[in-house]
Amino acid sequence: MKKVELVAVGRVIRSEGKDGTLKIKLHNWIKREPFFKKIYIEKEGECREYEVEKFNLVRSSPFLKLKGVEDLERAEALRGREILVRPEEFPDLGEGSYYDFQLLGCRVETVDGKLVGEVKELISIGSSHLLVVEGAGKRREIPLVEAICRKIDPKKKQIIIDPPEGLLELNEI
Repeated sequence: MKKVELVAVGRVIRSEGKDGTLKIKLHNWIKREPFFKKIYIEKEGECREYEVEKFNLVRSSPFLKLKGVEDLERAEALRGREILVRPEEFPDLGEGSYYDFQLLGCRVETVDGKLVGEVKELISIGSSHLLVVEGAGKRREIPLVEAICRKIDPKKKQIIIDPPEGLLELNEI
């Protein structure tokens, strides 16, 4: 499995106990108990697959037990490493809701078919989000709101926007 095909969901903080249990930190956007059955951890340029044996919370701290990581030494070898998951493992959020990683790489076009560029990054400011779109040598920030982003189709990797007059020229960075 290549790292570019995976989504980072957190990081291994340290080993916890002699049985290979790992204390982990999940990214803030993981709002519920982890859903993944398999994870990947990159080591020496290769992503190795691990089956999740057990997940538990102790005083709001998440812990993970992986099959094949049975002792302190093996657990310590994973310290500081990113925890990666296949995008297919993420539960569907329902119509109109998307994970950030699903919008990255989407082609952005106006309602009249003009290519604006590709989503390279998302910026969160409180509860507001901006799409950072690069194209034609320009970098633009476009508010991720229904009034502007008329159609979002992550499966087709396409976002259709109807920007107010001057928006695309105003925020070129």
